[in-house]
Amino acid sequence: MAEHPPAPESFLPLHPVDFRILLVLTERDAHGYRIVQEIESRENRLPALYPGNLYRRVRDLRSKGLLEDAPGPEDPEVDSRRRYFRITELGRTVARTEALRLGELLAEARSMGLLPGKP
Repeated sequence: MAEHPPAPESFLPLHPVDFRILLVLTERDAHGYRIVQEIESRENRLPALYPGNLYRRVRDLRSKGLLEDAPGPEDPEVDSRRRYFRITELGRTVARTEALRLGELLAEARSMGLLPGKP
């Protein structure tokens, strides 16, 4: 009997750093330093994302099946020691489910007058 993949909701709520890693990788495969650069360029209120923390989070996301290793570019100018990662279909579904969950929370906050905008 084929095993069913886990329900995306079973991964929620995502840790904010995990969600940001998945968001970066929805655009393209990336190595660890590129992931850090992208996260830091988008969000200046976060504490610094150090390599040890990033790679622990990447390892956890890989073990859950949300990320996988990706081949690096076939460019001799690129450092071959860099490890590239890509989001899996399950990872993309989980990220989308988390985005919807957060959107619902924001809508609720607007309806209660905590945020500007129409409820």
